[in-house]
Amino acid sequence: MRLELLFVMSSISWGGLEMNIIKIADGMHKRGHNVAIMCNPEGRLYKEASGNFEVLKFKGDFTNTFVSLYKFLKQRNINVVHIYKSGDLKKVIFPILLTKVKPALILDPQIGIGVSRKDLLHKLVYANVDLVIAISRDVASGYLRNLPVDKSKIRIVYPGVDIDKFQFTAGGRNRIRNEFGLSDEIVIGIVSRFSPGKGHEELFKAFKILTDEFKNIKLLVVGGPTVGETKYFESLKKLSKELGIESFTIWTGFRRDIPEILSAIDIFVAPSRAESFGLYLVEAMSVGLPVVATKSAGFLDIIEDGVNGLFFERGNYVDLAKKIKRLMFDKTLAQTLGENARKTARVRFSFDRYIDEIEALYFELLKLKQMEVRDVQYSKA
Repeated sequence: MRLELLFVMSSISWGGLEMNIIKIADGMHKRGHNVAIMCNPEGRLYKEASGNFEVLKFKGDFTNTFVSLYKFLKQRNINVVHIYKSGDLKKVIFPILLTKVKPALILDPQIGIGVSRKDLLHKLVYANVDLVIAISRDVASGYLRNLPVDKSKIRIVYPGVDIDKFQFTAGGRNRIRNEFGLSDEIVIGIVSRFSPGKGHEELFKAFKILTDEFKNIKLLVVGGPTVGETKYFESLKKLSKELGIESFTIWTGFRRDIPEILSAIDIFVAPSRAESFGLYLVEAMSVGLPVVATKSAGFLDIIEDGVNGLFFERGNYVDLAKKIKRLMFDKTLAQTLGENARKTARVRFSFDRYIDEIEALYFELLKLKQMEVRDVQYSKA
């Protein structure tokens, strides 16, 4: 059965969530479903989606958003509306409720919600949500505490990565290391957006400890600042200079060749203080890298300490330096952790598994909707 899907996301930033929407849309399209994306024309998601999918402009004010979405829904028999930002729910719920054919409504913020939303308005809005997707146990617990939804409406679905794309290649490693003038240095890497809480400061301070002892190491900082991140990015550059690690640090800027970048890294660090899940961590694991991650939040669903990675205590850069140093000296441990990390990514976090679960939820909700319609018709007979 071909489904009619509408994805909704008003954000103008460009990060893992927005990239994931494009990947999910592409995955659903390849399975024969029709996909439309409602997004902000000022954001990069709009540019990336245009030409590949039907795109609706997310208008700046409530009235225009209401009118454009209502017209679209009247013309199309949408089966599922998949919303990726909780703030967008109130903006689109009313035109959805007014449509003759009620689509299934999924909220999938892919981040934690730490503020209670159990007031009357939110209770009325969330009463119309059929399912809330959580990307980790920590996120699911937060939803249960703070959202006016029953436990039965919360489902954990771990995001996935393209494990065929994210794999080690010797050619990619050589190309990247040649590009940045690397030879036999041990390369420690991070791939992350630049926003407070991502843990760059802890990594830089840990790296400072390492450079005081070792000179054959480099720090690869992957990514470029997006909307609203420039000021913080510049503060990190300043910190790098103040710590005296500037000559050891390589800022790659935004890259599209992440699998090759990861192939060039020897030890991957995920120092975020509170990550809802950590797709970039799974990408590094899929390549077979030994990883060191914060013992916190969504990472707890991914890493088994000492088996497929190492944990360090949240915010403790001394402990982080200690764990990195351990991997530098113990090559056997690093290799074992890397191999186990890749197995974990393939078995638990593949993108095909992710799409299978999301698609199954769509059909499950559609079946429930059809049963509800039949029950209403039967009660009126």
